[in-house]
Amino acid sequence: MAEDPWDRFEGEAFRQELTRYKMANHPFRTHPFFDALEAGTVPRPIVHRWAGQFYPWLACVPLAMAERFARCSWESRFDRFRRMILDQLVEEAGDPKGVAPGHPELWLRFCDGLGLPREKVIATPLLPSTLVAIDDFLYINREVPFYVSAAGSSEPPNVELCQRLLPSFRKHYKVDEEHLTYYTLHVTADEDHSRWVGEMVSAFASTPEVRRQMWDAMRRGFALHRLLVDGATEGWKPAA
Repeated sequence: MAEDPWDRFEGEAFRQELTRYKMANHPFRTHPFFDALEAGTVPRPIVHRWAGQFYPWLACVPLAMAERFARCSWESRFDRFRRMILDQLVEEAGDPKGVAPGHPELWLRFCDGLGLPREKVIATPLLPSTLVAIDDFLYINREVPFYVSAAGSSEPPNVELCQRLLPSFRKHYKVDEEHLTYYTLHVTADEDHSRWVGEMVSAFASTPEVRRQMWDAMRRGFALHRLLVDGATEGWKPAA
Protein backbone atom coordinates (compact mmCIF):
# COMPACT_ATOMS: atom_id res chain seq x y z
CA MET A 1 0.00 0.00 0.00
CA ALA A 2 1.43 3.39 -1.06
CA GLU A 3 2.36 5.85 1.65
CA ASP A 4 0.35 9.02 2.05
CA PRO A 5 2.10 12.06 0.55
CA TRP A 6 2.62 13.66 3.97
CA ASP A 7 4.56 10.54 5.01
CA ARG A 8 6.35 9.96 1.72
CA PHE A 9 7.62 13.48 1.02
CA GLU A 10 9.13 16.33 3.00
CA GLY A 11 10.36 19.86 2.40
CA GLU A 12 10.61 20.86 -1.25
CA ALA A 13 9.53 17.41 -2.48
CA PHE A 14 6.33 17.72 -0.48
CA ARG A 15 5.76 21.23 -1.86
CA GLN A 16 6.04 19.86 -5.38
CA GLU A 17 3.61 17.03 -4.66
CA LEU A 18 1.13 19.42 -3.00
CA THR A 19 1.29 21.74 -6.00
CA ARG A 20 0.91 18.87 -8.46
CA TYR A 21 -2.18 17.60 -6.67
CA LYS A 22 -3.61 21.12 -6.34
CA MET A 23 -3.17 21.86 -10.04
CA ALA A 24 -4.87 18.60 -11.01
CA ASN A 25 -7.75 18.66 -8.53
CA HIS A 26 -8.62 22.24 -7.58
CA PRO A 27 -12.19 23.20 -8.62
CA PHE A 28 -10.66 25.91 -10.81
CA ARG A 29 -9.43 22.99 -12.94
CA THR A 30 -12.19 20.41 -12.41
CA HIS A 31 -15.51 22.24 -11.98
CA PRO A 32 -17.65 22.10 -15.15
CA PHE A 33 -18.74 25.71 -14.65
CA PHE A 34 -15.27 27.00 -15.48
CA ASP A 35 -15.01 24.77 -18.55
CA ALA A 36 -18.33 26.15 -19.76
CA LEU A 37 -17.28 29.70 -18.91
CA GLU A 38 -14.12 29.24 -20.95
CA ALA A 39 -16.21 27.98 -23.85
CA GLY A 40 -18.62 30.89 -23.53
CA THR A 41 -21.67 28.68 -23.03
CA VAL A 42 -22.73 29.88 -19.58
CA PRO A 43 -25.77 32.17 -19.93
CA ARG A 44 -25.05 35.74 -18.90
CA PRO A 45 -27.56 35.71 -15.99
CA ILE A 46 -25.68 32.76 -14.46
CA VAL A 47 -22.36 34.54 -14.98
CA HIS A 48 -23.85 37.56 -13.21
CA ARG A 49 -25.04 35.43 -10.31
CA TRP A 50 -21.60 33.88 -9.91
CA ALA A 51 -19.84 37.25 -10.18
CA GLY A 52 -22.15 38.74 -7.57
CA GLN A 53 -21.38 36.00 -5.06
CA PHE A 54 -17.65 35.97 -5.77
CA TYR A 55 -17.37 39.65 -4.86
CA PRO A 56 -17.97 39.21 -1.10
CA TRP A 57 -15.46 36.36 -1.11
CA LEU A 58 -12.84 38.65 -2.67
CA ALA A 59 -13.76 41.39 -0.21
CA CYS A 60 -12.92 39.06 2.68
CA VAL A 61 -9.51 38.02 1.29
CA PRO A 62 -7.68 41.07 2.76
CA LEU A 63 -9.22 40.20 6.13
CA ALA A 64 -7.97 36.63 5.79
CA MET A 65 -4.48 37.90 4.88
CA ALA A 66 -4.56 40.11 7.97
CA GLU A 67 -5.39 37.06 10.08
CA ARG A 68 -2.53 35.15 8.43
CA PHE A 69 -0.17 38.04 9.06
CA ALA A 70 -1.16 38.08 12.73
CA ARG A 71 -0.23 34.39 13.00
CA CYS A 72 3.33 35.03 11.78
CA SER A 73 5.74 35.48 14.70
CA TRP A 74 7.87 38.61 15.00
CA GLU A 75 11.02 36.53 15.51
CA SER A 76 13.68 37.51 12.98
CA ARG A 77 13.69 34.08 11.34
CA PHE A 78 10.13 34.77 10.16
CA ASP A 79 10.95 38.18 8.65
CA ARG A 80 10.87 37.13 5.00
CA PHE A 81 7.60 35.26 5.39
CA ARG A 82 6.00 38.18 7.19
CA ARG A 83 7.01 40.46 4.31
CA MET A 84 5.48 38.03 1.82
CA ILE A 85 2.15 38.01 3.64
CA LEU A 86 2.18 41.79 4.05
CA ASP A 87 2.90 42.29 0.36
CA GLN A 88 -0.05 40.10 -0.58
CA LEU A 89 -2.28 41.81 2.00
CA VAL A 90 -1.51 45.26 0.57
CA GLU A 91 -2.05 44.08 -2.99
CA GLU A 92 -5.37 42.47 -2.12
CA ALA A 93 -6.61 45.44 -0.08
CA GLY A 94 -5.18 48.17 -2.29
CA ASP A 95 -2.34 50.62 -1.82
CA PRO A 96 -3.20 52.67 1.30
CA LYS A 97 -1.97 55.79 -0.54
CA GLY A 98 -4.47 55.16 -3.32
CA VAL A 99 -1.92 54.41 -6.04
CA ALA A 100 -3.30 50.97 -6.88
CA PRO A 101 -6.87 49.75 -6.31
CA GLY A 102 -7.54 46.58 -4.34
CA HIS A 103 -8.77 43.39 -5.92
CA PRO A 104 -12.38 43.82 -4.74
CA GLU A 105 -12.50 47.14 -6.61
CA LEU A 106 -11.02 45.51 -9.72
CA TRP A 107 -13.73 42.84 -9.52
CA LEU A 108 -16.44 45.51 -9.34
CA ARG A 109 -14.96 47.08 -12.48
CA PHE A 110 -15.06 43.66 -14.13
CA CYS A 111 -18.73 43.33 -13.13
CA ASP A 112 -19.42 46.73 -14.69
CA GLY A 113 -17.83 45.42 -17.89
CA LEU A 114 -20.09 42.37 -17.77
CA GLY A 115 -23.13 44.59 -17.67
CA LEU A 116 -23.66 43.97 -13.96
CA PRO A 117 -23.68 47.37 -12.20
CA ARG A 118 -21.49 47.54 -9.12
CA GLU A 119 -24.36 48.97 -7.08
CA LYS A 120 -26.32 45.81 -7.75
CA VAL A 121 -23.32 43.62 -6.82
CA ILE A 122 -22.75 45.42 -3.53
CA ALA A 123 -26.45 45.15 -2.66
CA THR A 124 -26.73 41.45 -3.58
CA PRO A 125 -27.68 39.28 -0.57
CA LEU A 126 -25.13 36.60 0.25
CA LEU A 127 -26.27 33.05 -0.31
CA PRO A 128 -25.91 30.65 2.65
CA SER A 129 -23.19 28.81 0.71
CA THR A 130 -21.23 32.06 0.30
CA LEU A 131 -21.59 32.89 3.99
CA VAL A 132 -20.33 29.45 5.02
CA ALA A 133 -17.36 29.60 2.63
CA ILE A 134 -16.33 33.05 3.87
CA ASP A 135 -16.76 32.11 7.52
CA ASP A 136 -14.60 29.01 7.19
CA PHE A 137 -11.95 30.81 5.14
CA LEU A 138 -11.58 33.47 7.82
CA TYR A 139 -11.64 30.85 10.57
CA ILE A 140 -8.79 28.76 9.20
CA ASN A 141 -6.58 31.80 8.62
CA ARG A 142 -7.22 32.92 12.18
CA GLU A 143 -6.80 29.55 13.89
CA VAL A 144 -3.92 27.71 12.20
CA PRO A 145 -0.24 28.62 11.64
CA PHE A 146 0.32 30.91 8.66
CA TYR A 147 2.20 28.23 6.71
CA VAL A 148 -0.72 25.80 7.07
CA SER A 149 -3.31 28.29 5.82
CA ALA A 150 -0.90 29.25 3.01
CA ALA A 151 -0.87 25.63 1.86
CA GLY A 152 -4.61 25.87 1.31
CA SER A 153 -4.38 28.97 -0.90
CA SER A 154 -5.79 28.94 -4.43
CA GLU A 155 -2.46 29.85 -5.98
CA PRO A 156 -1.20 28.64 -8.44
CA PRO A 157 -4.47 27.22 -9.93
CA ASN A 158 -5.85 30.78 -10.13
CA VAL A 159 -3.05 31.77 -12.51
CA GLU A 160 -4.08 29.03 -14.91
CA LEU A 161 -7.78 29.86 -14.52
CA CYS A 162 -7.22 33.53 -15.32
CA GLN A 163 -5.18 32.57 -18.38
CA ARG A 164 -8.07 30.37 -19.54
CA LEU A 165 -10.89 32.82 -18.87
CA LEU A 166 -9.33 36.04 -20.11
CA PRO A 167 -9.80 35.23 -23.84
CA SER A 168 -13.35 34.03 -23.16
CA PHE A 169 -14.41 37.25 -21.46
CA ARG A 170 -12.97 39.19 -24.36
CA LYS A 171 -14.52 37.09 -27.11
CA HIS A 172 -17.72 35.59 -25.74
CA TYR A 173 -18.83 38.09 -23.10
CA LYS A 174 -17.51 41.23 -24.84
CA VAL A 175 -15.74 42.69 -21.80
CA ASP A 176 -13.36 45.44 -22.91
CA GLU A 177 -9.76 45.74 -21.74
CA GLU A 178 -10.52 48.59 -19.36
CA HIS A 179 -12.68 46.26 -17.29
CA LEU A 180 -10.41 43.20 -17.43
CA THR A 181 -7.65 44.41 -15.12
CA TYR A 182 -8.57 41.88 -12.44
CA TYR A 183 -7.76 39.07 -14.89
CA THR A 184 -4.76 40.61 -16.62
CA LEU A 185 -3.24 41.37 -13.20
CA HIS A 186 -3.76 37.88 -11.80
CA VAL A 187 -2.09 36.23 -14.78
CA THR A 188 1.16 37.73 -13.44
CA ALA A 189 0.57 38.74 -9.81
CA ASP A 190 -0.43 35.29 -8.62
CA GLU A 191 2.84 33.91 -9.97
CA ASP A 192 4.59 35.81 -7.18
CA HIS A 193 1.99 34.69 -4.67
CA SER A 194 2.35 31.10 -5.83
CA ARG A 195 6.10 31.23 -5.32
CA TRP A 196 5.73 32.71 -1.84
CA VAL A 197 3.14 30.13 -0.80
CA GLY A 198 5.48 27.43 -2.09
CA GLU A 199 8.38 28.83 -0.07
CA MET A 200 6.29 28.75 3.10
CA VAL A 201 5.20 25.17 2.50
CA SER A 202 8.70 24.00 1.65
CA ALA A 203 10.27 25.74 4.66
CA PHE A 204 7.82 24.37 7.24
CA ALA A 205 6.89 20.94 5.86
CA SER A 206 9.23 19.33 8.37
CA THR A 207 7.08 16.72 10.11
CA PRO A 208 4.32 14.33 8.99
CA GLU A 209 1.91 16.08 11.36
CA VAL A 210 2.50 19.52 9.81
CA ARG A 211 2.41 18.11 6.29
CA ARG A 212 -0.91 16.38 7.00
CA GLN A 213 -2.31 19.70 8.27
CA MET A 214 -1.15 21.37 5.06
CA TRP A 215 -2.71 18.68 2.93
CA ASP A 216 -5.99 18.96 4.83
CA ALA A 217 -5.94 22.76 4.43
CA MET A 218 -5.56 22.32 0.68
CA ARG A 219 -8.51 19.91 0.52
CA ARG A 220 -10.55 22.25 2.70
CA GLY A 221 -9.82 25.06 0.25
CA PHE A 222 -11.12 22.86 -2.56
CA ALA A 223 -14.38 22.37 -0.68
CA LEU A 224 -14.84 26.10 -0.06
CA HIS A 225 -14.35 27.06 -3.70
CA ARG A 226 -16.63 24.25 -4.83
CA LEU A 227 -19.27 25.43 -2.36
CA LEU A 228 -19.04 29.00 -3.66
CA VAL A 229 -19.57 27.94 -7.27
CA ASP A 230 -22.22 25.31 -6.58
CA GLY A 231 -24.27 27.78 -4.57
CA ALA A 232 -24.01 30.56 -7.12
CA THR A 233 -24.87 28.28 -10.08
CA GLU A 234 -27.57 26.16 -8.44
CA GLY A 235 -30.08 25.02 -11.06
CA TRP A 236 -27.68 25.51 -13.96
CA LYS A 237 -26.33 22.53 -15.88
CA PRO A 238 -23.64 22.58 -18.57
CA ALA A 239 -24.79 21.90 -22.09
CA ALA A 240 -24.54 18.24 -23.08
